[in-house]
Amino acid sequence: MKKYKNAFWRLLYRLHRYIGLVSAIVLIIISITGIALNHTEDLMLDSQMIASDAILDWYGIESPSHLKTYATENHWLTQINQQIYFDHSMLLKNEQELLGVVETAEFIVAALSDSLLLISLQGELIEQSSMSGVELIGVDQQQHIVVKSASGIVYSDDGLLSWYPYINEMLLWSKAKMLPDEDELTIKNSFRSSILPMERVILDLHSGRFFGNVGVIIVDISGVLLILLALSGCAIWLKHKLRVFKRR
Repeated sequence: MKKYKNAFWRLLYRLHRYIGLVSAIVLIIISITGIALNHTEDLMLDSQMIASDAILDWYGIESPSHLKTYATENHWLTQINQQIYFDHSMLLKNEQELLGVVETAEFIVAALSDSLLLISLQGELIEQSSMSGVELIGVDQQQHIVVKSASGIVYSDDGLLSWYPYINEMLLWSKAKMLPDEDELTIKNSFRSSILPMERVILDLHSGRFFGNVGVIIVDISGVLLILLALSGCAIWLKHKLRVFKRR
């Protein structure tokens, strides 16, 4: 009987040791990611985006195939989904469709389906003013901003503050253009790296979902192993305590 009892305790010691080793890696990952998630705001995890191609590929995030671009003499604006880029930099997020862009000596104006964007020559958004039913935007020889909407054709000569009916038809409407391949690739990569926040990756690592269903199962099994580790640890501790008590 004593032989079987000793064999049981030897087995329990080994299980306790190996369970600790197996679950340690998962426990470390869960602990580190848990601490990070508790300080999401301090670490700005929700605003930091993943740029790693390997991780983006792992999540199946691909570069968009459709870009819409309008160019002026010195700059261009590109829309990808709900993001609008000024040259290579993201200008704003907007669900309205980009319909054109024109440039004067003082500023740049972009037309959306229901608003106009007044932009500095350095690419800073000055203001967004409402205008419903926009169809086209252009500029005439006097550098007037001309807009065609559902209510007619109007122009402004004071930075979009005032609008007047436009009679002269001698103007150049903004038309979509193709981006050079190198610039298109830069924009697509920039867009791709603005989708996945660091917080999502850390949360998926914490839950095991980063590795799919297999990762979730591993985390669940590790939870069970930790329970067994605690129980075996308590049993071993009680054994030693009882031994010390008997000696007294």
